[in-house]
Amino acid sequence: MTIDTIKKTIHYLMTDILFPSFCSICGKIISNNDFGVCSQCKRMIYMDVKNYTCDYIFKVEEKIHGKRKWFLDDGVWLFKYERPVTKLIYAMKFKHNKSIAMLFAQYCIDAINKMEWHFDYITYIPVTKDRLLKRGFNQSEVMARHIGKMYNKDVLNLLYIKNEKAAQKKLSGNERFINTYQKYETIQNSGDIIDKSVLIVDDVYTTGATINECARLLKKNGVQHVYASIVAYAMLKEMIL
Repeated sequence: MTIDTIKKTIHYLMTDILFPSFCSICGKIISNNDFGVCSQCKRMIYMDVKNYTCDYIFKVEEKIHGKRKWFLDDGVWLFKYERPVTKLIYAMKFKHNKSIAMLFAQYCIDAINKMEWHFDYITYIPVTKDRLLKRGFNQSEVMARHIGKMYNKDVLNLLYIKNEKAAQKKLSGNERFINTYQKYETIQNSGDIIDKSVLIVDDVYTTGATINECARLLKKNGVQHVYASIVAYAMLKEMIL
């Protein structure tokens, strides 16, 4: 038996046997290399990719909070915010399952590969200090760093929350935009981003307030093009029916 085989055997015993993982959808025991979902449940996950350009106007949102300038140059939204994706997002964010973020990152890569984007850097939507402490990680950062490795791109911490107000999910559409304005700021001296293209990674889209404000700030600070890869979308039309 070679040294590499022994190492793999020890790693298997230390992870899959002593510390087994469970599928976040069905609860079945799985390998720690399965990114939190068993092979059978993975077949239940279907991407329903939406691709919006800077010319797109969110018609339902516009009726609620008025027409707003859209600062993203392009973006892909991968899944509708419904089961089983919602169950995975819950496990990732509230059961501290970082492996699911890696799974979502792979889906992001699959979608980005179909686009003709040329980006120089990758960044992510920040979370509050309290959430980072409770969760132990920022799921958007985990996804961004996995994507960065695949594309050999630097992942920069370009944004931070300077005004930690009420959580977005507790607010209405209009309140989200009000809450988001001046909530975020760019980190100075965080890289040569002037005239560069940046990809923003995030987990959930509802009104677009957060992603649009972050794109605005990046362009204000010299970024030429801003793209976005967002895991799940819950359109306001579906939320208010």
